[in-house]
Amino acid sequence: MVIAIFVFYFLVFSFLFISSRKKGEKFNYKRIFLLPAILAFIMVFLSLLKVYFIYKLILILFAVILFLLTYWHWGERIRKWFS
Repeated sequence: MVIAIFVFYFLVFSFLFISSRKKGEKFNYKRIFLLPAILAFIMVFLSLLKVYFIYKLILILFAVILFLLTYWHWGERIRKWFS
């Protein structure tokens, strides 16, 4: 059952990422396969915790906004840390 949930969310997120690209734009396989897999894994994990669908989306949106604000504020230090 867990694998079926993962495959379902992976297909949904893959469709969203593929359909969001501009026509004629090259495929970025990292964006098309890695990001949907990570998001699907998060959704499966939250499904195991019995979290409702809307709260999953809100939680993911909150995490993305938090990451973007953190990167915007501390981006230079983060890049130095990884290099």
